[in-house]
Amino acid sequence: MLHDCDTRTGSSCTGTRKNGINLIYASGHCHAPSCLSMELYNADTGDLICEVKPTIGQGTNARFDEKNYIALAPCLFGSEADGLIPPQFLSYATNLMSIKRNNNTNGHLGEMASWQMRGVMV
Repeated sequence: MLHDCDTRTGSSCTGTRKNGINLIYASGHCHAPSCLSMELYNADTGDLICEVKPTIGQGTNARFDEKNYIALAPCLFGSEADGLIPPQFLSYATNLMSIKRNNNTNGHLGEMASWQMRGVMV
């Protein structure tokens, strides 16, 4: 198990023992018009943690509906009473796997994908 420490200063690790994190937010980031979906898996168990599929903007002049831009709704974890999925525990040794599906029919320079995540140490 790991301890809280600041490796930048070289200080010794002291404090409460931590086993990992509870994932509370995960959001895929990829670019239109080629991004079809992103999936995040716990590679150790094969469990799907988060799946995001873009909503493609139609250009209706509604807020955040720019033609051909995509919106990616995040996966939120929290209280079941609030209608959320319980937080996903990830130990510090958990291996993650990401799959991005892409349609290369639509050319786009700078093709990429990444995950933005937030967690609480436990």
